Amino acid sequence: MAKFPYTPYLPTVRLWKFLFKFVGRKAMEIIMASTNKTQNLGLNNWLETDKPKRIDFVSDNTIIDNILGTHIKDSDLHLTSEEKDRVSQPFEISVGYGTGNPTKEMRTSFIPKMAIVFKTNSSPVKYANDYPFVNFCIATQKGTSGGAELVNDTLTLKQSNVSENGVYYNLNELYATYVIIYFK
Repeated sequence: MAKFPYTPYLPTVRLWKFLFKFVGRKAMEIIMASTNKTQNLGLNNWLETDKPKRIDFVSDNTIIDNILGTHIKDSDLHLTSEEKDRVSQPFEISVGYGTGNPTKEMRTSFIPKMAIVFKTNSSPVKYANDYPFVNFCIATQKGTSGGAELVNDTLTLKQSNVSENGVYYNLNELYATYVIIYFK
């Protein structure tokens, strides 16, 4: 008796077993073009002596189309183009120059989750006249370490002329160079 491996199409296999048992091998060759089926999809796996029929090809194509179509449409398994971009290029680095104005807005071509800003050739915090001058900050869409604000695609940097709660924000100093790392 032919051995039928488990397939996701178990009712079809049971039907073939039933027909094989009660109709016999010769009659089954007329009904069923392939003696064997593939293990995973239950596709026709012809032996040299089998007689393929058009309906078997149509059946195999339908099985393949249904399984691949379901797989391709499964958004939980596949990344969107935006997600692929985020994975392949998770951050963007830009350089900006201070204008000395109280604020400076910088826009990105995407909505970053976070931005890190630092003044080049300077420590994150410098003290002068017992006041801290902050040359570094981290900003997110939900909050900031101070001195900057990130809203949608716009990062706003502060340059303090007076102390804000005992701190001077030094993130737009005239002619200073700043590096900004935006995380997608």
